[in-house]
Amino acid sequence: MSEPVAFSAAAGAPEPGTTQRRVLDLLHNAADPLTVEAIVRGSGLHANTVRAHLALLGEMGLVESVPEPRRRPGRPRLLYRAVPHGEPTDPYRALAAELAAASTEPGTTPGEAAGRRLARTQRDKQVGEGAPVDPETAVAMAVEGLDVLGFHTTTDPLGDRLYLAQCPFADLARQDRAICRLHREMLGGFFGELDAGVGVRRLDIFVKDDLCVVHLDRPDLRPAPSPQPAQAAPRPWEQ
Repeated sequence: MSEPVAFSAAAGAPEPGTTQRRVLDLLHNAADPLTVEAIVRGSGLHANTVRAHLALLGEMGLVESVPEPRRRPGRPRLLYRAVPHGEPTDPYRALAAELAAASTEPGTTPGEAAGRRLARTQRDKQVGEGAPVDPETAVAMAVEGLDVLGFHTTTDPLGDRLYLAQCPFADLARQDRAICRLHREMLGGFFGELDAGVGVRRLDIFVKDDLCVVHLDRPDLRPAPSPQPAQAAPRPWEQ
């Protein structure tokens, strides 16, 4: 069994504008601990996205949960609050946490196994354990999973390209492309686990600044026709 890949910690707060930063700022600005429902209202995010961010922020030592004070019978809800002087968010640790939690399956790399684990988590939360997933939902889950890891991800109108901006690993990737290969392996494992027919055709690295583009194959989209070669004008004796 391969050993999980580990990365050295590098201090840094969540990138401004990311959903993870939005959740953390909301908790920092709250006078009292918040429920998941309150965080959803305040951030505008889906409840599953909020829970995923809270789980990772908790592993990073930035957020902690406390039981809701109540006197009536029943199990109290969990409330969440930012940890004062907590350890700064580190995207390397978020990725390392996913890799360490994924038990490598026979014939798969640690990156593929981590991608499969992330896909199972997303599927269980959104559609239920083992439920079938269509290509559109699979791509949406990938966007959400990448966002949890610290990327700012969008798609094109057709949904066959993922645009990865504000890469939290850009500095490392410029020195060593192994991190890019790891991300591609994770995406391959992610889509392979969901079994929706979506596959990674190629990954274009740093096409502009820190923007990378993932090209996808989807069974519900017809490939664009190949351009026809230009025909030479007929010669006079052929007219």
